[in-house]
Amino acid sequence: MKVPKEIAEKAERYEQLKSEVDKLYEELEEFANENGFEDVYVNGFGISQEPNGEEQNDGEYCDQWMRGEDSGDGIYYYQIEGSTQYFWVAYSF
Repeated sequence: MKVPKEIAEKAERYEQLKSEVDKLYEELEEFANENGFEDVYVNGFGISQEPNGEEQNDGEYCDQWMRGEDSGDGIYYYQIEGSTQYFWVAYSF
């Protein structure tokens, strides 16, 4: 079997994007770990127009739910300076 050139180009682009995504994730995970997430599994980041959950302090919000007695998931929201949007960090514990 021969692979079409179009598929090979997509594979090459995929490798490039995955490398970029992995680097971005490492940088975001480092930020999260420096800000209190070092003891949980961080599994996502993003931007939101509005936060969900309960207000914590300084305009931060947390939306957390339990999966059992001692495990759960959550999303923590931080307001972005100079913006009305929020940076969010998804985590599991």
